[in-house]
Amino acid sequence: MIDLSMVSDLIKNTPASESEIQESEDILQAKLPNVYKDLLRNTNGFSIGGEVAIYGTEDIVERNETWEVDEYARGYVAIGDDGGGNVFLMLQNEKETEVLIVDSGDMDPSHATVITSDFIEWVNSGCIIRESEQKTISEPPDTCNIVLAKPLDGGLKDLIKIKNILGIEISTADLLKGSKNPPYLLMERFPYGKAKKLIEKLGPIGTVLSLEPIVKDN
Repeated sequence: MIDLSMVSDLIKNTPASESEIQESEDILQAKLPNVYKDLLRNTNGFSIGGEVAIYGTEDIVERNETWEVDEYARGYVAIGDDGGGNVFLMLQNEKETEVLIVDSGDMDPSHATVITSDFIEWVNSGCIIRESEQKTISEPPDTCNIVLAKPLDGGLKDLIKIKNILGIEISTADLLKGSKNPPYLLMERFPYGKAKKLIEKLGPIGTVLSLEPIVKDN
């Protein structure tokens, strides 16, 4: 539950209406995370100490256009910034709770840092970036495994599109069976750069996939 009562130097706004939230999703052509929308229903964006900002329904549209998120971090949405040139990103997925931070000059999510896996806890604590929660994402690997990490909203239709775009040789029947119990391994030892480009082609559907780097043995 969103509870900002313990956050100091907080500047809140009036709650966003359902129509304002829906309009933002329509303009962005994105499904915003439910936890972020819960925050908007509490306060339509806020700032802390005049630095950290979590965007409201108007700012999120303008900021995502400014940062060119759809081009450089397709499948993600910018939900705020730290006032120092770093942007907070979340996957365009209603069930997403993880927040990344990335330099606005390099919006590539593979160069980002995970600052929390629990959006609500992070917001309630004042959007603090705790060292213990940080996980720096390393330089892109040569190969990776492609994993279906989350259930598909579009069911068989989305699954067939993933199969065709990635060139998966597993039968549709076996894919459908495996997709009901994520995480489910789709492809092994796939070129990382190629995997990223193919997932970008999938658009929002690609947000249910994750790339697991394969570390070379020394």
